[in-house]
Order: sequence, then C-alpha cells, then structure tokens
Amino acid sequence: MYEEPLPHSPGAVVRHPYARSKSVRASSNPESSSTPKQTRSHIYKVHKAPDTGSKGRHATGKSNRLKDIQDALSDSSSSLSSSTSAPFSLSTPPVWTPRETLRDVYIETARNLYPYYTPKNDFEILVLSGGSYRGVALLEGIMQHIEEEMEKSIDAWQGTREFVLQNATKTLDTKADITGLKPRAGDPGVYIRPLPNSEYSIRLFPGSKVASEYCLDFVLSATGEPVNSPFKFNLFAGPGPTTPVGFAPTVGIQSLERSFGVAPKDMRPGAEKFVLRDGQLCTLQRPGHNDVQFTVPLRRRPEPPKPNVDILELPQYASV
Repeated sequence: MYEEPLPHSPGAVVRHPYARSKSVRASSNPESSSTPKQTRSHIYKVHKAPDTGSKGRHATGKSNRLKDIQDALSDSSSSLSSSTSAPFSLSTPPVWTPRETLRDVYIETARNLYPYYTPKNDFEILVLSGGSYRGVALLEGIMQHIEEEMEKSIDAWQGTREFVLQNATKTLDTKADITGLKPRAGDPGVYIRPLPNSEYSIRLFPGSKVASEYCLDFVLSATGEPVNSPFKFNLFAGPGPTTPVGFAPTVGIQSLERSFGVAPKDMRPGAEKFVLRDGQLCTLQRPGHNDVQFTVPLRRRPEPPKPNVDILELPQYASV
C-alpha cells in the first residue's frame, strides 16, 4: 500500500509513493541484487519549511501553476539541471525556477529521468519523479505505466481517480526545505574553491536552512562539472571557530548516497554530495598532500520579533 509522503517533520525520512524502494528521502533507494549498474536514484533530504502564514503563488491558482509547469516542460530549449547536469556555464544558464515546493523539485527530477515525456497533471509528475518506470523510451510504455500506477493508487486508497489527482496536487503543493539538490547557474550561496595541486575543486552549496545544512561535492575546475569522489580522501567536520569547545565532536563524513547504502558503481555520474552544517570547520585529507581546511559559511537568520523586554547588549567575543 502506498504511503502519502506528507505531512512530515523536519529531518524526517520521506517516503516517495512511486519510488521503486520504500526507504527514501524524497527519492528512490536502490534495491539489492536486482539494482542496475547505474541507478536512477536522486537522493536528497526534505525538511518541512516553516509556515510564514502568507499565501504564496502555490497556495492558490493551481490550474495556472500547472500550466506554467507544462509550458516549462514543453520548452525544448530549457535545460533544468540535476545531479547529472551539463558542464557549468555562466554564458548559457538553464531556465531558473524557485524550488519552493515538492512540485518544483519533482518536476526537475521527472524531466531529467524522462525528457521525452511531458507530464499532463500532478499525478504524472509524482509518478515520474519516483523513477519507477524502467521500460524503453516510448510514449506508449510510459503512459501504460502511469495508468497502472493510477489503478494501483485507486485500489490502495479505495478512492476515485479524482481523489488520487487531488491528493497528488495536495502533496506537490507542500512547501519544503531541501538538502541535496545540486545547484544551478545563478543559484545564490554557491562557493567553488580549487584544491591545491589538483584538477578538481570543492563546491559548497546551500541545503536546508531550517536544519542549517550545507552540501559539498567535487567539480572539475575547468568546467564546473560535478563528479563523484575523484580520488582517495577523508573528510572530517567539527566545531567551527565560533563554536564553544566541547559543543560537538569532530566526525568523519560520508556522502549522502553512501549513507543510504548506494555503492559507488550504482551512483549517477556527478550525483554524490556530502552534508555539512553551517559554521563547521572541515578538514579534507588526501594522501601525499597537505590537509585542506575550510569553514562552512553561516547563513543569517531573520531576527525574531522582540518582545516587550529591555535588551542588554554584550560583546560577541570576550576580551580574555
């Protein structure tokens, strides 16, 4: 029986209802021995975004939003990026859309997995973003698969076709705070720094603001193209310069994919990423090279409304 992936709490494991595997974070986790050598997995963490109380463009006007999505998908010149994006180029940026809801995330995933098919409604977006269709790239095959998933959903929820469509729209309208989505040209808060004596650079890009998560991956310095672990290394993360001593231990970091049991041979090219936290002091160790250290950028949080109290100002750093 399929499980509706929302609502969910910050940091929760989200079950994508149409992914091949049930244990996922808004994506599919590869199966055991039957998993192909190159998986279709898009692994990222979903945190529920705080409710601002305002009605954004996703809260109303669903039919107009769906039309925008279909227009974007049908534009053959668009090149929405993903974990297998084309080489980074500032001169040819992809079509940029905000990632405010699960719809915005899943639409990118669906297009990347099935560029030859344009989803007709939210249910099709939800199905295709799960990567469950593994057949040949024919419209007839993918349409048959979607219809089979519809019948399964109607049976599982003991509802109607209209109910399933409404449920898909409700799910995709949910605002979410995502960790693990690869950045696109023009995305803010992305930092690329070349590694000494290497053709590769590290790239830091924002994850969930709610969970204060940042991501790291490796890219070719010449092109900006993301690559999976290109050499032997160890990555450690611990308290930053402004973190009190003893506040948190220094720990070894493995990629998000490896933490879900995805073997290197099964990762999509350039999909690997490592989850860090704002303000952490990180050390990258490479055999035969000096260690590389860097501090993850801190993002400013909006100051909460001050209650009716008197504020005593103190210096940020002590003088002793």
